[in-house]
Amino acid sequence: MRHKYNKLKKLNTWVQKQENVIRNLLTSLVSTWQLVTTPKRAKVLKSRADNFFSRLVRITKDYPDANDARREVIRYIKSVIYTDEWWKKVLNDLLPAYLKAENASFVSNYKLWVRPWDNSEKILVKLI
Repeated sequence: MRHKYNKLKKLNTWVQKQENVIRNLLTSLVSTWQLVTTPKRAKVLKSRADNFFSRLVRITKDYPDANDARREVIRYIKSVIYTDEWWKKVLNDLLPAYLKAENASFVSNYKLWVRPWDNSEKILVKLI
């Protein structure tokens, strides 16, 4: 039996490299608003990005004081997004839009094509 183990959400790398790959993908997604990648990475990125943005919304709504909420949101964003310019973009552009919208998902996946030379699928991951 397999309990609490989803093989589809695992990348074939060791743990530290896996976290770095996911953080790089998330930073690239935030910087360009869309990203083309493989199906397995797209699935992992979608779940991690939805978790990231829903946690930001939850942190913002949980704190009664706006300054405390902003401080905790900045701390969490800095722990995930690499560069200063992109975490400021998340804080100033994306978070207010996601607070107004009542979406269940923040990222969508679209199948694009299959590369003819190695027959691998490509998926477009896009911020909603």
